[in-house]
Amino acid sequence: MEKLKFSYFQLTFGQEETYLKPENTYKRLKKYGYDAIELCPPKGRYGLGVSLEDFVKTHKKLKDDYGMDVSCLNECWGEMWDPFSPNYKTLTEKKSADLAISETKITIDLASELEAPFVTVAVAIHDQINAGNVTKASGIAVDALREMGDYAKEKNVRLVFEATNHLEMGKFVNTVANHKLLIDKTGRDNIGIQIDWFHANFEELNPYEAVMDAGELLWHLHFRDSNSLTPGYGNVDFKAVIRALKKNNYKGYCTIESAPMIPNADIAAEDGINYLKFLERIAEYQISPEFPNGYIIK
Repeated sequence: MEKLKFSYFQLTFGQEETYLKPENTYKRLKKYGYDAIELCPPKGRYGLGVSLEDFVKTHKKLKDDYGMDVSCLNECWGEMWDPFSPNYKTLTEKKSADLAISETKITIDLASELEAPFVTVAVAIHDQINAGNVTKASGIAVDALREMGDYAKEKNVRLVFEATNHLEMGKFVNTVANHKLLIDKTGRDNIGIQIDWFHANFEELNPYEAVMDAGELLWHLHFRDSNSLTPGYGNVDFKAVIRALKKNNYKGYCTIESAPMIPNADIAAEDGINYLKFLERIAEYQISPEFPNGYIIK
């Protein structure tokens, strides 16, 4: 049984470390046994003056120096987090969807250069979705995803589509089941699902069922607990999550995204991976033929 792979979303360590002292992140993640790092490119209000060219050059060197992969590039979505707020990207209105397409294409180029397998796409809405406008909004989203997916395929990059909670981005495609429906409408085979457990804690019936519903389309994961802190610091049933991942032979990255860093960056990074690896060990016991009786039936 293959072991899970672990990554960390660098931006949660803060902009100064992310863009001016990125080597600190690599040192920390290497120290605590991470396999990869998730990056957010310097755009808009992110970057502290670092150019895209220097960003790529720096991370090419660092990932080679520390023997780490880049798990994903996060374009960052939603009014609060989008680097272009208040003129933020959405998938539900033509002008802001065009911004999403153009900016995501840039990030796809960066992912290709850094040999990152995925770029995150999220559901961000322009106005509240209701029964009267959901068909039009869905059509715009499908067209945007198709164009981004086609461009990504040329670059050998896949898109991972993240479900978000209704308090942050409204009632529109908030569950794995609805993400599968929208992905199916695109007709593209390089768009999969990214579950963020902070959001899923609001929307899904339970975490085990969410993993099983996503099935083979589950390509990437964000591990935030119910309080947005390091896994184990809240009440998401990560034991059930890991058990479902192991049963499905999940091969993607488990990327921790903790915000804020409580009690500090080092402890959050160390506790997060240690907790999830402990749960992985338990899950392997639980789904083995020896558990709980100690004998394999032959």
